[in-house]
Amino acid sequence: MQTLRSVDISASEWRWVILISGVLVGLTLIPYAWALASNQGADDWQFMGMLANPKDGATYLSKIEQGRSGAWLFELRHTPQAHDGAGLHVFYLFLGHAARLAGLSSVLVFHLARVAASLFMYIALYQFGATVWVRLRPRRLFFVLAAAGSGLGWLLLLFNPNAIAIDLKVPEAFPLFAAFANPHFPLSIACLALIASTFVVAFRRGYSAEPSLDNGGLQVMVLSMALALIQPFALVPIGSALVAYLAVRAYLTRRIPSHELRWSAMLWLPALPFAMYYAAVLRFNDVMAAYNEQNVTPSPAPYLYLFGYGLLLIVALPGLVRAVRRFERDGDQFMLLWFVLNVALLYAPFNLQRRMAIGLTLPLVFFAVRSLEDYWFFKVPKRWRAPAFAALLVLLLPSNLLNMSLPLFGVVVSPESGLENGMMVEADYWKAFDWLSEQGKQDAVVLAAPAISLWIPAYTPDRVVYGHEYETVPARERLDQVEAWYRGEDCATLLGRAVPFRIDYIFWGPQEQAFAGDSAASSCTESLPGSTPRETFGDVTIFIRP
Repeated sequence: MQTLRSVDISASEWRWVILISGVLVGLTLIPYAWALASNQGADDWQFMGMLANPKDGATYLSKIEQGRSGAWLFELRHTPQAHDGAGLHVFYLFLGHAARLAGLSSVLVFHLARVAASLFMYIALYQFGATVWVRLRPRRLFFVLAAAGSGLGWLLLLFNPNAIAIDLKVPEAFPLFAAFANPHFPLSIACLALIASTFVVAFRRGYSAEPSLDNGGLQVMVLSMALALIQPFALVPIGSALVAYLAVRAYLTRRIPSHELRWSAMLWLPALPFAMYYAAVLRFNDVMAAYNEQNVTPSPAPYLYLFGYGLLLIVALPGLVRAVRRFERDGDQFMLLWFVLNVALLYAPFNLQRRMAIGLTLPLVFFAVRSLEDYWFFKVPKRWRAPAFAALLVLLLPSNLLNMSLPLFGVVVSPESGLENGMMVEADYWKAFDWLSEQGKQDAVVLAAPAISLWIPAYTPDRVVYGHEYETVPARERLDQVEAWYRGEDCATLLGRAVPFRIDYIFWGPQEQAFAGDSAASSCTESLPGSTPRETFGDVTIFIRP
C-alpha cells in the first residue's frame, strides 16, 4: 500500500526552525511586555491587554468569558436583549473552559494560546516547505519568506498616509502579523499549510493510493473539521481550488479523476455538516442573522493588495508565468489554481471578502521560491545573491515592525490616543469593572459609553446596550439610543418598555461626559430618582436600577 512520502527533516533542521520560530514569537511578545511594564507605573489608566485591533480583541475576550462561565453556545454579549445561542466561535469558548479549569485569566489564556498557535504555525510552514522541496535551501527560503515576509505598505504610507495597504491592516494575510494579532489566525494558517502539504503529495504523478487512516486522509479530515470550527471561510479558497483542479484533470485526461475526487472529498465531506449547520443558524436565529449581515469586512482597493504583497508578488511573477505556460501536474497546477481563485475570491460578492486573504501567502510564497530557484538565482550573479536576498528581507520586514510598534505609541507615549482608540480605559473604570464582576449578576445589562461598553463583556459577566459595530444587534439603532440618552435628548426609550431588555446599571464618568459633549449638564442621569442607589469609583459613578 502506498503511503505519503516520508518527509526527511533532520534534527538540525528542526533546531533551526524552533530557534527562528522562537525569535519570531518573542518579537510579538516584546510590545505586550513593554505595554504591561508601562501600565505598572500608571495610576490614571489601565491597559486592556490588546494591541492589535483592540475592538476585535475585546470580542475575543468576551467569548472566552462566556466559556469561563460554562457556555458552549455563543451569545452576542455586546447585544443587550436575550437571544438563542449558537455553535459559533467554539475555539474561544473552549479557551474559556480551559481558563476556568486552569484558574487563569481570560487575557492570559488568550496570549498563551496565541503563542502556542504561532509556534504550531511555523512548524506547519516548514513541514509544507519540506514536503515540496528535498533540498535544504528552498525549504529555508520558503520558511523565511512565509514566516516573516510582508509587503511594501510602509513605503506607500510615506507617500500617502491615508492609503493603508493590507500588510498594515489585514493580519490574517501574513503569518507574523497573524501571530501578533490573535490565536485563531495562526492556527488557521497552520491547518491550511498541513492540508496543502498532503494534497501536494497525493496529487503527484504516480501516486494512486486511496486516502486512509495512515496516509494523510485522516489528517485532512481532522484539519478540515478544525478549520470549520475555527475559521470556516479559510476552507473556501482551497476547497474551490480543488473543484477547479478536478475540472482541469477531467478536461486534460478526458475521464473522471476518481483519485483526485476521493482525496478532495476528505476536505469537503467533513466540512459539509458544519456548513449546513451555519446556514441553519443564519436562517432560523434572527439575532445571529442580523449579526452576520452587519459583519462586513470588504476588500480594499486592488492597489492596496499589490502594495501589501509587494516584493513577494514581484519575486513570484516568473514562477507564476512559468506555471501558466507549462501547467505541470506536480504541484504547479493545484497551487496555481489556488492562487488564481484565491485572488478572485477577494472580491466575491459576500460580506467577508477580506477574510479570503488568510491562505493566500502559501501559494504566493510557493511560487516566489520557485522563481528564486529557477529564475532569479540564474539572473543574479553568485556574489550578489546573498546581499540581494538580505536586501529583500530588509524590505519585507518594516511593515511587520510597524504593526508591532505603532500600537505602543498609544500606551507608552500618548495615553490619550490609547484611550481614544480603545486600548486603554481610565483606572476608575477598571475599578468599576472589578465591582461589576464581583456582583456576579449574569446577563445584567449595562448602559455606558461605547468605548467602555466595548470592554465590559470582556471582563464581567454582563451585557451592554451598545459596544461593537458588528456584535451589537441592531447596531445603528442601539448606538443612536445611547447617544440620545447621554445627550439628554431621549431619556424614556432605554428605560421604558419599548426595548426588549431592562437596563440594570448605568455608568456616568469621563467617557460618558465627553460623549455627551456640551449637553452633559442636561444628561438623563439628572432625571434619575434621587433615591437611586449608586456606587462611586473616583470619577466614575454606577447607578443601580432597583
